[in-house]
Amino acid sequence: MVELADTGKARLAGRGEAGWLTRALANLEETVASAALLVVVGSVCWGVLSRYVTQQPAVWSGEVAAIAFAWVVFLGAAAGFKRGLHVSIDMLVALLPAKAQRVLDLAVELLVAAFCVYMVWLGATFTVTNWDNPTSVLRLPSSIVYAAVPVGFALMAVRIVQRALGLGPRFDRPEDAP
Repeated sequence: MVELADTGKARLAGRGEAGWLTRALANLEETVASAALLVVVGSVCWGVLSRYVTQQPAVWSGEVAAIAFAWVVFLGAAAGFKRGLHVSIDMLVALLPAKAQRVLDLAVELLVAAFCVYMVWLGATFTVTNWDNPTSVLRLPSSIVYAAVPVGFALMAVRIVQRALGLGPRFDRPEDAP
């Protein structure tokens, strides 16, 4: 039991001052998606409260909630992607030999990475072309909403490349679990 405590302390010491940036980047998707979810809940609650309690409804609350929800969706998808929570069917792959499984896994990871990069390009193009298109209530650039697409897919691309190279966290191992 003393050995477990010592190894735990050593592992925590290795994550010390220099590791805060690594931890922040490792949890980027969850942190930003959680903040956006708080904005969604807060703005919806304020919209309901202002509509039914005061005489002046907050017309901006629905737009703020929609903008934040777009960020929740795409960054939440990136977080789920990072943790391997998206659906995959490996019934036929499981029948293959181990080496063939790894080759097929790598091919799928490269294909998914290429798709993510393509979506980043399409999303960035759409975001830039809509910079002058304001939202209906707050008159913010619509690019604020659309930027969630290239950012989310860029994070997915980074995580798939990390996984393909064996650099990213694997949540099937206890030492990588949050």
